[in-house]
Amino acid sequence: MAAPAQVTWAKVAENGAQLLAIGGVRKSFFGKSQWRLSTEEAIAMIEQDEWRFFVEIDDEKEWLDVLEEPDGTKTISADGPVRNLL
Repeated sequence: MAAPAQVTWAKVAENGAQLLAIGGVRKSFFGKSQWRLSTEEAIAMIEQDEWRFFVEIDDEKEWLDVLEEPDGTKTISADGPVRNLL
């Protein structure tokens, strides 16, 4: 079962369309720890069911999803919940 991780910041490419990295805070039994991952690392963790990422908006968790482009490239949308962090 994937562990939830809150995304508190995101880095996008200069054109604003491509998400490059995400970061935030993850709660565990030992407290909170800060983390930073490239988009590729985050996608791998989602697909391996290790972590599940969310943005908190008005006390509600908005979960991030992996999108697959027509050419097979995988990404996390910069237009979804992440947009609230930019």
